[in-house]
Amino acid sequence: MTGSSTPTSDTTTTSTSAPDHRMVPYFDEMTSIEVGKAIEDNAVILISLGATEQHGGHLPLGADTMQGIELARRTVAKLHAEGHPAIVGPAIPFGPRGFLSETPIKLPGNVNFSAQTFMLVLEEIGREIIEQGFRRLYFLGFHAESDAPMQIVAKKLCETTEANVVTLNWLVGARPRYSKYMEAKAQDGHGGEGETCRMLATAPHLCRMHLAEPWHPTPRDDRPDADNLPYLGGGVGRYKMAEPYFEGFKSGITGDPQLATAERGELVYDLMTGWLVDVIRHDLSGTEDYSRAEL
Repeated sequence: MTGSSTPTSDTTTTSTSAPDHRMVPYFDEMTSIEVGKAIEDNAVILISLGATEQHGGHLPLGADTMQGIELARRTVAKLHAEGHPAIVGPAIPFGPRGFLSETPIKLPGNVNFSAQTFMLVLEEIGREIIEQGFRRLYFLGFHAESDAPMQIVAKKLCETTEANVVTLNWLVGARPRYSKYMEAKAQDGHGGEGETCRMLATAPHLCRMHLAEPWHPTPRDDRPDADNLPYLGGGVGRYKMAEPYFEGFKSGITGDPQLATAERGELVYDLMTGWLVDVIRHDLSGTEDYSRAEL
């Protein structure tokens, strides 16, 4: 790890001191009466979209789902501090199959949906929640492959129900400031420094740091502008990578998780939470009139 100083938290939210996010209940921990009260209060509901997949030898299979619930809890805590009713909705612990451009080999532990099945499940869950009376739903993506499918489902639910369904991709929202929290200068990604920082803040007892191994791809140095996958804010959907991109790939991760610290995980969560709260606050300050919606 380098000797650079740790940056201070940088969020744009202006909320007052938030309650302890660890005390915010997850949907499964709530009672029917508590959910009913949230509906009466016109509460925002955050539905995190996770996965069950390998994250190298050092992180658990449910890392995406755990981080999604963690971020939802932190966001709800800050919304509560500002007086906005909100709850942590149910999490989906399975996602679409991984991109071959991220993991080209099969590794044990992955339990995936096809994209079609994932969209059906997400739509069914969304409709159940909307039929109960929720009108502001946020799909919080924490599995890259869920980004495009969740947009399709959100669009359909907006067109066919009275609810407003919004998708949140923090990878794009927090990206302009995210890199300054990382020590590594080489490419970081799945199971790497950033994700390991967050898991050390979320569930340190599940991180096997003695098994953390670095791996970095061998990309070409003549890439065109915006040559990144769309979920990273790029304009090129390249889902297979030619050799020698994956030379030496075996651990299933991209980056250097050995550089991760829980302290920087907390700072990154602050950044991500600030962006989510800004988006939701903006929505809550607008009109409730969707009379022109196509129903």
